[in-house]
Amino acid sequence: MVHQRPPGHRRRTGGCHPTPTFLVTVQVSSRRVRECLARLADTFSLTTRERHEPHITLCGPFTLAPGNDPVSLIDNHHAFLGKFPSLMAELGDLLMLRGRRGWAVVFQAHLDEHLARLATHIREILAPQFRACSWIDRLPGQRIFHVSIGFGLRHERARKLLESLGDIPPRTAGHHGICRLADTCAESYRLVVIRRGTLWKAYDFPRKTWLTRGEVFRKQEWEKTLAAFRKQEGFQLDEPGFMAGDATFVISDLHLGHANVIIYTSRPFSDVKTMDNVLIRNWNFRVKPTDTVYFLGDLRHGQHAKTASHYLSLLQGSLYRVSGSHDEGIEGSARSMETSCRDQRFLMVHDPEDAPPDYTGFVIHGQLQNNQVREFPFLDMPGRRVNVSAEMVGYVPLCLDELMDIIESAPPGARFPTLADARRALCRKEGQHT
Repeated sequence: MVHQRPPGHRRRTGGCHPTPTFLVTVQVSSRRVRECLARLADTFSLTTRERHEPHITLCGPFTLAPGNDPVSLIDNHHAFLGKFPSLMAELGDLLMLRGRRGWAVVFQAHLDEHLARLATHIREILAPQFRACSWIDRLPGQRIFHVSIGFGLRHERARKLLESLGDIPPRTAGHHGICRLADTCAESYRLVVIRRGTLWKAYDFPRKTWLTRGEVFRKQEWEKTLAAFRKQEGFQLDEPGFMAGDATFVISDLHLGHANVIIYTSRPFSDVKTMDNVLIRNWNFRVKPTDTVYFLGDLRHGQHAKTASHYLSLLQGSLYRVSGSHDEGIEGSARSMETSCRDQRFLMVHDPEDAPPDYTGFVIHGQLQNNQVREFPFLDMPGRRVNVSAEMVGYVPLCLDELMDIIESAPPGARFPTLADARRALCRKEGQHT
C-alpha cells in the first residue's frame, strides 16, 4: 500500500504557499504613549489578542501581485524615505470603530505634513500592485488614522472603555495614572512592514537603513537610532560652537537625573545617564566660561539625582537662576528676573502664570515643556511668550541674539511650535528675499 502524505505537506514541498498578507505601519516610539497604553491594557484587562504594539497603520491589509513585496517596492523609491529623520502624529479624539473581529477603541491620529506625505506616497507605490486590499484602501482619503487602545471587543465592553476614558479631562491623569493623551504627539522613528501578522522588516529613518526583525528588538540598535536622530536634529553637539564675543543664553527645565522626564516628555534618550551626559556636553559646547546664562528652573529632580551643586559645578558660564518647581533649597535663585536685548525687554519666569498679564515685553518661561504645545509653543507672537523648556529649544541653550532675530523676522500672528520650526520659517523667509 502506497503511503499518502497529507495535502499540506505537498503544498509546502511543491512551493504552493498561500499569498502573504501585508500591513505597512509606523511604530509609535513615544514612551509616554506606550506606557499609557500599557496601563490602559492592564486596567481594562485587555488580553494579548485585544492589543498590540502601538502603531499607526498607513496601508493594509493587502496582498500583492506575484513576484512583488512591499519592501522591494518601497526601496525602489528609497530616496524619499531618507528625507524624514522622524515622523509625528498628534493624538486627538477617542473613537469607536467597527472591525471584522468586533469593535475597537482608538485615539484618532492627526498626521503631520511629513507623515501624511509618506502615507500618500506609500499608497501610490503599492496600489498598482494590489492583488487584493481592504475596502479602506481602495480609494485614497478613506482611512481614519489612529492608535488602537483595544480591538476585537464586544460592543458593550468597547462602549464601557470609551466612556471611562471620556470622563478623564484632557492632559490630566485619572485612576492609576491613566490619561486621555489628547494633544499628545506620538513620534515615530521606524516604518514597519508586517508579513502574515508578524513584524518582517523596518526602515530606520534616522539611520536610513532597513532592519531585520532581530535588529528591531535589540536595545543596542535602538540606542543607535536615538543617537542618530539626536545628531541629525542638532540635539547632540559633537564639538564646540561658541559665539564670537561674550553672549547671553537662556534655557529651562534640564531635569538632570530625572528618569521619568524621559517618558513624560518623550525625550530621545534611552536612559538618564545618556540624557545627563548629552545635556551637560551640549551646554558646555555652546556656552563658554565668559558667557551669561539665564536658567529658568528645574535643574535636577528625582531621588537618584545628584545634588544641584554637583550639576552646577559642571556647567560653564555665569548663571542667573530663576527658581523652578523642583528647586527647593537651591540658594541664589529668584522668582523672576528681567533683562533686555536690542531694546526689547524680557521677563524671565519659570511658570508663565507668574508673569503679570499687563507686562509689555516678552515673557520667557519654562515649566510646561512640550506637553501643551498648542497653548504654549516655543514662540507665541500674539501672546508675547517664549517657551524655552529644554525640549522646545532642542536641548541646547538658546542665544538671546538668535531669539531676537526670530522675533524681528516673525509676522505679528506667528506661533512656532519649536525652535526648529522657527528656524525653518526664518530660512524660508531669507530664501525668498535672495
